[in-house]
Amino acid sequence: MTKETAEKIGIRIAIISVTLGVLLAYLIPAFIFYDGTLKAFTWIFEIGFWDNILMGIIFFYVMGYLFGKKAGIEILIKKRNFVLIGIKYAVLILITTTFMSTLFGFFQEGIYNFGGFSNPLYNYIFKPMYWILMYGTLPAIIVGILFGLKIKLNGNKDTRLKS
Repeated sequence: MTKETAEKIGIRIAIISVTLGVLLAYLIPAFIFYDGTLKAFTWIFEIGFWDNILMGIIFFYVMGYLFGKKAGIEILIKKRNFVLIGIKYAVLILITTTFMSTLFGFFQEGIYNFGGFSNPLYNYIFKPMYWILMYGTLPAIIVGILFGLKIKLNGNKDTRLKS
């Protein structure tokens, strides 16, 4: 197994895992606010911060790409524990994506609100980080375990094909 092959496997599985994460990020609020109607599943159409959501998704895929390479190398080349590495990088992807997205919102709107009645650092960085990490850490851990396992299995399959 070469470093490049391990990176490609890590990136491919990370992109799939990020897509699952985006789906979960959509479904979690829908289930939290479920009121017996399908209206809870249309929450995405009622928000006023589409640009922040779009940037969050872009950051999510970029972080998945970057950390997926590292995870592939650690699991397939360095032979580290795939469960722990999967969890580590899934949570890192969640944290870095959330932080970058909150900074985007802060620089877009919050930076102009200093000196008023609210604290923009709290409203644009701390609160979103808190809520996303509160509801996103457990799904990230579950997806991370699957992420690490899938990298390990694909690496083993790739090795068997070349033997």
